[in-house]
Amino acid sequence: IPQDPQAQHAEDKAAVTKIDPDEIRPVKSLETFIVNLSDRGGTRYLRTTMDLELTTKNLIPEIEQRLPQIRNTILMILPCKTTQDINTIEGKIKLRDEIMEKLNSFLRTGSVSNIYFTEFVIQ
Repeated sequence: IPQDPQAQHAEDKAAVTKIDPDEIRPVKSLETFIVNLSDRGGTRYLRTTMDLELTTKNLIPEIEQRLPQIRNTILMILPCKTTQDINTIEGKIKLRDEIMEKLNSFLRTGSVSNIYFTEFVIQ
């Protein structure tokens, strides 16, 4: 009995999207970002460094080619935040999720599965 091609495609896609929590995935480090925060008076700034965890090593060349687009995307998000927005664990998680969603909207070879803040200083 021939199987429905759409059903087979759905099964193949489900198999690809299964994520093993113990799997060590490739990571791409980004250069440090220093931005003014949108607090009143504009005297606060954020210095942050982050690593992008990728679903596949095949994404690394695309990440490298799109570095200007990736940095621009992040630089459009960070300065819109206030100290209050990102000072808590919940705020950092929300920021991480927002950045991942924006980056994954244009990546084609794979996706960012996590972002690790390796430096996060507000002054």
